Amino acid sequence: MRYRYRLEERREKGLTLIRLIRRLALFALLLIAFYTLFLFFGGRPQLSEESLRSLSLIAKEKSYPLSFDRPVKRIGLYVEEEGKRREIYKADFPKGVKEINLVLKPEELNLRDGEVSLVLEVSSGFLSKRTYFLKALVDTAPPRVRIIAYTSSPMLGGSAAIKVQTEEGAEVYVMQEGYKYPLYPTGRGYYFGLFPIRLEGEGYRLVAKDMAGNEYSQALSLRIRVPKFKVDKILIDDNFINNAIYPLLGQEGKGLNPLEAFKKVNEVWRERDIKRLEEIGKESEPRILWEDAFIQLPRSKVFATYGDIRHYYYKGQKVSESRHMGIDLASLENSPVPASNSGVVVFVGDVGIYGNMVIIDHGMGLMSLYGHLSEVFVKEGQFVKKGEVIGKTGKTGLALGDHLHFGILLHGYEVNPIEWLDPKWIKNNLQVVLEAQ
Repeated sequence: MRYRYRLEERREKGLTLIRLIRRLALFALLLIAFYTLFLFFGGRPQLSEESLRSLSLIAKEKSYPLSFDRPVKRIGLYVEEEGKRREIYKADFPKGVKEINLVLKPEELNLRDGEVSLVLEVSSGFLSKRTYFLKALVDTAPPRVRIIAYTSSPMLGGSAAIKVQTEEGAEVYVMQEGYKYPLYPTGRGYYFGLFPIRLEGEGYRLVAKDMAGNEYSQALSLRIRVPKFKVDKILIDDNFINNAIYPLLGQEGKGLNPLEAFKKVNEVWRERDIKRLEEIGKESEPRILWEDAFIQLPRSKVFATYGDIRHYYYKGQKVSESRHMGIDLASLENSPVPASNSGVVVFVGDVGIYGNMVIIDHGMGLMSLYGHLSEVFVKEGQFVKKGEVIGKTGKTGLALGDHLHFGILLHGYEVNPIEWLDPKWIKNNLQVVLEAQ
């Protein structure tokens, strides 16, 4: 019996040890599984899809924004050549970052044009590392651009057209002191666009960027003709301010003296409303919707022209000034207003000095504006045909009497509408450029 007890005791100890080993093994497996899931579902940093796409095309000199789903502390970028890795970028971020701008210059990194294999390693800390294997195309050659035709002698405040040919998929535009005017593809690598000759500033350049980001740039040689703009001296008094300015300001006019009220409308509101037009003009149909020359309000006369310089005097002192950026057309009171050309209504609403306003998009950045309306018969998104009645003339906004403020916008900037009412100008300055080969 004594030996049997010791045998059973040894057997019990052996079973206990086996159970312990099994439990430790099970715990280790659970720990490994948990850590694997942790890494799989969120333990390792993840690079955004947009960042991965940006690295697939490497230009001559370009900044590549890299965005991660969590802070990373180390980034390494390598190129694989003949089975070997060569470091082209490495950085440590002790505090961790979620976004960086990676600048690559292939010439300095000895990267030749063509396909390369990249390895991107990112780490968020101990055992939190992810590796990406990427195929990228190095393209350092700027796009080849052929200027087909453009308006070489535009009028200050007028419109200009340009047509070029380059590789398809490129981004092509005219730049002028920070303003960007896009050209639109018309097929077979051709691009056509319109741009305003602003009353202020010079220096127009054609820019083309290929899909990799390489840039071509060339100055446009424009012989800008300067017309003689009308200069008006306008006397304002308390009667005008009480009857026209304070009612327009409403609650905004409380506490303002007459001069402050006038300056608020003529300067603050005017600047605000011009910016509103710029915003509206940013989005346009990438195709031509207009048909030939635009039409003027029937049986109307022009009593205020484009570019008029207005100096305002109050109690014998010059207090403000403005520039009239359209034409004012007078006809019978509440006259029907036709759409000057075919297009899509992109704005209907009350806009400060313009009052009740309609804007029609005619494509490729070209829009027409109708201000001071008493009634509006169209809604946003509606397609209207040339000559279709869209509203009636009125005196809403900053208007002394019933009339139509008619404007032409190019990418949100008001240009001289008279050009667009002239079939000869359309033919010689736009159609010729559009049809050039």
